[in-house]
Amino acid sequence: MFIVRFDFRLGPRSDTSMADLYAAALEMTEWAEANGAMMAMFSEHHSSPDGYLPSPLVLAGAAAARTSTLPIGVGALLALMYDPVKLAEDMIVLDHLSRGRVSYTVGLGYRPEEYAMFGVDTATRGIRMDEQLSVLTRALAGERFEWQGRTIEVTPTAFTPGGPPISYGGGTPAAARRAARLGMMFLPQHSDPALADAYDEAALEAGNPTGLCLSPGAGSPTTLFVADDIDAAWAELGPHLLHDAHMYAEWMGDDASLSVSRATTVDELRAENGAYRIVTIDEARALRDQYGVLSLQPLCGGIPPATAWPYLQTLSDL
Repeated sequence: MFIVRFDFRLGPRSDTSMADLYAAALEMTEWAEANGAMMAMFSEHHSSPDGYLPSPLVLAGAAAARTSTLPIGVGALLALMYDPVKLAEDMIVLDHLSRGRVSYTVGLGYRPEEYAMFGVDTATRGIRMDEQLSVLTRALAGERFEWQGRTIEVTPTAFTPGGPPISYGGGTPAAARRAARLGMMFLPQHSDPALADAYDEAALEAGNPTGLCLSPGAGSPTTLFVADDIDAAWAELGPHLLHDAHMYAEWMGDDASLSVSRATTVDELRAENGAYRIVTIDEARALRDQYGVLSLQPLCGGIPPATAWPYLQTLSDL
């Protein structure tokens, strides 16, 4: 049981191209489907110096066209960077194209550069997100309603009755409460039990179901590679993984997240034995049994496809 995630960072140590990474990711989603993957995930950020994927729906659409059964996730979808009506239209087209295989985890975002580029006022971002999600979900459900003096009616209706599944992601009690008020499943960035408590409390107040805060397993790796020679793998992959870790740590500052590392060298990243891990096939089996799913990021930090494929194909023996 595994998922494959792609965000398309192209780090300075990589000698591949973004076009090659995009092409490889689509080939890898086909491989993942044929080898029992639970999902392919596409992430989103904007104005990143390493080219982080800004348009996950485009890649999700391409992946949907290359597969037939594999569930596809977009997360976190930074909804404040979109017009919610146009976003609903794009999601519905993708819902039909994939025959209902694409789901979404919406996030508020946290990078000032992104807010500035899209004209988002950070002081009102929470209020705007509530409005955005209300408009988006009503539009996806096929409602006809008035918003900002406009009549909204998105067509065609969604392939999935009521619209494609949408969860909410975040790492704060405010995010948990927002999800609960809206009756959405909440996917936290870390395993702090206070988030589940905040969710259930707000859900009860709103008259919505409790227990829909699905926290990740404490200590579970979020970027995993499987190799026969661990030392050689760290020598080959380590600089790419460290770039990924550096960028997230710089962006998130002191914010808590399961995937954040404070390592400054490849040796430190390896010694953490935390979010970024390279393990043997037997160790991968043990992690799968412990956490239920393995989280792979096969092109992490811009790993060239020719380098990445052998590590991914090792999982055929899982």
